[in-house]
Amino acid sequence: MTKKKTTSKTPSDEPGFEASVEQVEALIDKIEQGEIGLEESVEAYEKGVALIKRCRGILDHAEQRITELTDSGDSVGSPDRVDA
Repeated sequence: MTKKKTTSKTPSDEPGFEASVEQVEALIDKIEQGEIGLEESVEAYEKGVALIKRCRGILDHAEQRITELTDSGDSVGSPDRVDA
């Protein structure tokens, strides 16, 4: 009997926002310091782009949730927003 490998990741399998940012920073350091060759640099760049897209998705989701919470809070009588 053969077991199938699943390639889909659950959100818990992927790094969180802070971990993703740290990974991007580490990749940038390696590339800038010349620690890796050209091919590895391109692979690191590709991984960095994917991590940045993930971070943007996390931020977009957080912004959407905050907007939803703020909008629902307005109907409950939340304090007026004060602009600094």
